[in-house]
Amino acid sequence: MRKILLTLPFIALVAVSSCATLNTSGQTEVKVQTIKPEMLLGDSVPVYPGFRFVPQKSFIYESGDIKVGRLVFTGDAKVKDIVSYYKDVLPQQGWEPVAITIYGNQASLTYVTPDKTLQIQVSKGFSETVLVIQIGPRGELTTKSE
Repeated sequence: MRKILLTLPFIALVAVSSCATLNTSGQTEVKVQTIKPEMLLGDSVPVYPGFRFVPQKSFIYESGDIKVGRLVFTGDAKVKDIVSYYKDVLPQQGWEPVAITIYGNQASLTYVTPDKTLQIQVSKGFSETVLVIQIGPRGELTTKSE
């Protein structure tokens, strides 16, 4: 039982921050990569001040020109303060608001640029506030406008 308990954190780390590929012999190779928020967010999406990154609940996927990810942060702030912060900061970084929804202790914000989509989810719990930032390429419209 001791071996299982000691390996669970390692397995979780590899599952969250690794990439599996098939080599020429047909065996799967796992490459471990440390996740850093700036790898996905760059300078265009700031993290709410005072919030801490939670790498165990985050991921970044990159293939060719496509880069998507879901980054989780925790801290202590009111939902309305976080929403106000992003409503002020994101347009200055070139993001256009699409939808902002606030319902109780939760909020969802969606922004776009010509080539990216950003979704921010905020939820205030009993002991902490969780901030989830998801970013990826902007898709094309599936319906034709007349």
